[in-house]
Amino acid sequence: MLNVHDINVFYDEFQALESVTVKIEKGQTVIVVGPNGAGKSTLLRTIAGLQKPRRGSIEFEGHRIDRMEAHQIVEGGISLVPEGGRVFPHLTVMDNLKVGSYNKGARPIAKQRLPQIFQLFPVLADRRNQRAGSLSGGERQMLAIARSLMAQPRLIMLDEPSLGLAPLVVNMVFEFIKSMKQEGYTVLLVEQNANKALKVADYAYLIESGKMVFEGKSEDFDKNPYIKTAYLGL
Repeated sequence: MLNVHDINVFYDEFQALESVTVKIEKGQTVIVVGPNGAGKSTLLRTIAGLQKPRRGSIEFEGHRIDRMEAHQIVEGGISLVPEGGRVFPHLTVMDNLKVGSYNKGARPIAKQRLPQIFQLFPVLADRRNQRAGSLSGGERQMLAIARSLMAQPRLIMLDEPSLGLAPLVVNMVFEFIKSMKQEGYTVLLVEQNANKALKVADYAYLIESGKMVFEGKSEDFDKNPYIKTAYLGL
């Protein structure tokens, strides 16, 4: 479904990603783990069209997208949920969801989409007329995910969805990620909580200092002595 091939990404003269390759099959949940500053968020931003690679290519469903603008990539079926559960705080929950369905492909079916979203996120149905800024941290994260789903993506990318949340809410977020997989979404998840992320992943990548240093299934990560010590606390 997604083929990120050998990309180099720079911020001015600082190289953030070097020769990075990632592949995702339809219906998979794929995670990228690594320390702060490793380039995880840059990878998602580049796939979303917010950064452009200087070398390499990105293909989605057989079509090259690394030369496309960000809004075209959204319309093509990829959504990004940025770090920190960012919502429009002065808009209601319902209006935030409407913003998510603004692209021309999603707009005509937005009304039909809402019942599915509320079934997946019941708390948002109860809060639909409430201002987003008054929601709890976990509820804002749910709204940010739901807003992205309103864009009718086939691939949804989540950047550190558990960051700054209480442990109970973190568990809830990962349960929703499992639900999204069951609903047929393909998920690319960037996450520092490697223990939690590996439990929902079909495949995983480890990135350090802008380079992919390891990849494999969850059990491969569990067997690697360095990863067990550095990232899994074992």
